Amino acid sequence: MKNAHRPGCRFRQALISVQIGMLVALVPSTSFAKDDTPIADAFAIGFDVAVLRTLGSIKLAVGMVAMIPTTILYTLKMPFDDSPGALEEVTEVLIVEPANYVFRRPLGEDLSGN
Repeated sequence: MKNAHRPGCRFRQALISVQIGMLVALVPSTSFAKDDTPIADAFAIGFDVAVLRTLGSIKLAVGMVAMIPTTILYTLKMPFDDSPGALEEVTEVLIVEPANYVFRRPLGEDLSGN
């Protein structure tokens, strides 16, 4: 009966050996890695990705939905209005600024004071 469990034990031993080998192989690469960003910058980047970009995406989606009635109302009042750049200003505020904030701004830029 003891020999019936022997192949399973060898597989388990081999699996543990491979896992230990992988851990040992990873230790030097992480200990010698250059730390280009301090912890505060890493936190700023993480907060930017997790919170600020998510909120910016929500703002962009709301702006895109708000542009539908805005465009309809602008089209209806266009014959009576003298301000030709009003729709461009609204488009800038509702769509272009949030899109630039989410997609073009470097990571962590607002939190680091830049």
